[in-house]
Amino acid sequence: MPRLSRCSFILGSLLLLGGARASSAQPFGHWLSFGPGYPTAHGYVEIPHAAALNPTDRFTFEAWVSLSSATSGEDCRSIAGKGYRQAWWIGVCLESGQPVLRSYLQGEASRRDGGIVPRDVWTHIAVTFDGTTRRHYINGEEAASFTESGPLGTGNAPLRLGSDVSWEHTPTGLIDEVRLWNVARTTGELRGALNTPITSAQPGLVGLWSLNLTTDDSVGGHHGALAGTGPRYDGFPGGIPDCGASTATTLCLNGEFQVQAFWRTNPVPGSPTDGQAQVAGCPNTGSGLFWFFSADNWEVMVKAINGCALNNRNWIFSAATTNVFYRLEVLDVLAGLQKIYFNYPGPPAPAVTDTSAFASCP
Repeated sequence: MPRLSRCSFILGSLLLLGGARASSAQPFGHWLSFGPGYPTAHGYVEIPHAAALNPTDRFTFEAWVSLSSATSGEDCRSIAGKGYRQAWWIGVCLESGQPVLRSYLQGEASRRDGGIVPRDVWTHIAVTFDGTTRRHYINGEEAASFTESGPLGTGNAPLRLGSDVSWEHTPTGLIDEVRLWNVARTTGELRGALNTPITSAQPGLVGLWSLNLTTDDSVGGHHGALAGTGPRYDGFPGGIPDCGASTATTLCLNGEFQVQAFWRTNPVPGSPTDGQAQVAGCPNTGSGLFWFFSADNWEVMVKAINGCALNNRNWIFSAATTNVFYRLEVLDVLAGLQKIYFNYPGPPAPAVTDTSAFASCP
């Protein structure tokens, strides 16, 4: 690792700040926290039955999760379910020591496993069905596909988040931004919206539970209620006036935006990242560079732009000279908001020009 002392990095306060944030950063506002105390405790959101919550021809379920409960000695934990014996269920199960995404869409004989859900890392998961194929996605990457025919199963059980009437095993961890569709979202559609809040009705969107201090469905009227023991709202507190100074692995841009990146060469979606990107050279106030493999081989440039006078937003731009997978996390320490950007392996990384990144202008 190169010596970075000439950049006058002030390590202490930022390392403490970064460590405090690692387990609680996430894409949207607040989230629902389950545990500690599970699996003996049982808490969930219960949403009354409605026929619309049983899509039969096309289906997409997606959510952000950060779970730690799929560990040795445990079995399966419910992310959401509408009665897995008759209808559908999405959860994480321990298979060969790995937490794997599992789905049921046609009752208890329709089990499918595929895709690693990393422990204690905010991860976007999705399950789709287009009439002939079920697919599992991890962070917008297709992790598994299964040929099958419809229609999908139905039942009169309530929909639960963090549970299921036939599998009352609550996860330990966090769930956020739950979306249910009666269409099969494509890979491009999932990637295009996984880190962007949806605030209005969309074609095919049956329900949206943002869990931003409420269990209401903001588009379909399928409102839920907290039940059981232990679920609570949580969120990054924000209000930190400055992110300090950049370190060997973290950029501090415009004094407000803490930026980290993680890269991976393993082609298996959800597999552990190979390492954390290193800061290259001396970042300036508003921009900086990361390297992955070698200090003289720069990979990603990131900059934060104050666009408040133009559209009342802070902007995030990035450009890269790589084709490997990476995850770029940008945290607004003042507002307590985060955006996570992914580059997918294969083609050269496209530029990010997010002019709506943070509604955190004074």
